[in-house]
Amino acid sequence: MHVVIFAGGVVQPGRAVDAAVARADMVIAADSGAATALHYGIVPAYIVGDLDSLDEQALADARERGSQVIPAQPEKDETDTELALLVALEHGATEITLLGALGGSRIDHALANVLLLAGFETIPIRILDGETTCWLLRGPGKASIEGQQGDTLSLLPLTASAEGVQTTGLYYPLRGETLTFGRPRGVSNVLTGQRAEVSLERGLLLLVHTAS
Repeated sequence: MHVVIFAGGVVQPGRAVDAAVARADMVIAADSGAATALHYGIVPAYIVGDLDSLDEQALADARERGSQVIPAQPEKDETDTELALLVALEHGATEITLLGALGGSRIDHALANVLLLAGFETIPIRILDGETTCWLLRGPGKASIEGQQGDTLSLLPLTASAEGVQTTGLYYPLRGETLTFGRPRGVSNVLTGQRAEVSLERGLLLLVHTAS
């Protein structure tokens, strides 16, 4: 089951965003993400969070149109987006797409949302932002990237090192090499055709694909 979660940031429009929303089996909103979902003409099945950034009118509108609210205490260990992910898992999600997870006034929230990808090992999670898609590759593993010649693909380790990185279909090939956390050597590689592949022996590697 594909669940789309509207986080509290700005949702940048794009073809990938439209496609994700169109094939959602369930939509969940994290706090003020409910207002964004309603703006897109979507009534979230659940609104999760401490509701500190969702205005009363939008909340009342969502309730009236059938949204169920799962409130949380303001003093809590989890972010609202993390709570929404947990609710998605409770309802049988097998795939999750996060919208509005990067755009906003709080860079700490954006970073926290990216790091959430590492915290949920049992389910694929993507972050979409306009024409950009982010997801996590865990070693040992392999990822295929479908796109167009000239698309950008960045590879960023989220562990001390990402070892045994091999690529095909990229302008700057990697042949069993190690990428080191804090040294962004893997930024702004480029697809040479419509398909690329990345394999990883050990570690965590953030893949960021931006369509041209």
